[in-house]
Amino acid sequence: MGFLRFLSGLYYAGLILILAGIIMHISGMDNAPWLFAAGLIPVLGVRIYNFIIAPSHRKRINGILMLSAVFLAATLAAIYYEKSYWIVFIAISAVLDGYTSFRKYT
Repeated sequence: MGFLRFLSGLYYAGLILILAGIIMHISGMDNAPWLFAAGLIPVLGVRIYNFIIAPSHRKRINGILMLSAVFLAATLAAIYYEKSYWIVFIAISAVLDGYTSFRKYT
């Protein structure tokens, strides 16, 4: 149980760092991609771990969450290369995460 609590804390810390990176990027701060990347690493790692250990009936939902993390990685690349379409990747990731949040698990 302690390991799962650690992963959960790491995941939420990563999400906070991603949000902080987005806010910093909107504010025009130079270190935004690095903060975003620091948050993306644990989020992507936990989502990959959850996909690997998921029972068969949860693979689809965890696959959607992994796809969302891929769009977050695309966001990082777009922010790093100063492309204006980074917001599209964030929006797609948010829609996928929203879908999985309100999806009924059976």
